[in-house]
Amino acid sequence: MAPLLQVEASSKRFGGLLANRDVSLAIEPGEIVGLIGPNGAGKTTLFNCITGYMHPDEGRIVFDAGDITHTRPERICRLGVARTWQVVRAFGRMTALENVVCGALQRTNRIAEARARARELLDFTDLRGRDDAPAATLTLADKKRLEIARALATQPKLLLLDEAMSGLTPMEAAAAVQLVRRIHAELNVTICVVEHVMEVVMPLSHRVIVLDYGVKIADGTPEAIVRDEQVIRAYLGERRAAR
Repeated sequence: MAPLLQVEASSKRFGGLLANRDVSLAIEPGEIVGLIGPNGAGKTTLFNCITGYMHPDEGRIVFDAGDITHTRPERICRLGVARTWQVVRAFGRMTALENVVCGALQRTNRIAEARARARELLDFTDLRGRDDAPAATLTLADKKRLEIARALATQPKLLLLDEAMSGLTPMEAAAAVQLVRRIHAELNVTICVVEHVMEVVMPLSHRVIVLDYGVKIADGTPEAIVRDEQVIRAYLGERRAAR
């Protein structure tokens, strides 16, 4: 079976800074993949290139057997790639329901159908009862769930989650992990998760990809990644690696 997503030797520059350098990776249908690395490793830049908010300077990105390297974000979304953002981007003056309706309108031009789908997803993401609440009034945990609900409303094949657990309490993070597992199991969505908390990403992921200074330094099972000396140094420094 061909990969659902294939990134081929992708590089992205910002002036003299090489944010991604010759990054190649593949995500298979049905996987949950963790994408990890220190701050500034190029994880969000890679997400931006996959989703069309940026375009790589070199390389190619293929989704579902089609080249999307220079495709606009709205077209990529319609093809089946949805994402959340490192900094939450809910429409603050709109209600929770209206936010999710915006996502559903990618798949239908019938308002009643979009509203019905949005209500289903608010229930699925444990936001029931908050339909009419302005997004700006929600807690951080609920705003992150709202972004996930809006992304799911576009009916993605691949969901990219950019630090969906960051800033949450341990209890909120555990609930977010369970939500990701439910999305994978019940909605049959392939998922790639950017996350810094190793205790979260390792048990959740089938496979983990590691970036450091824009370069892919490891790709393997969580068990292999936690023993990889190069990964240990990238996260914890030489002294901890020696221990």
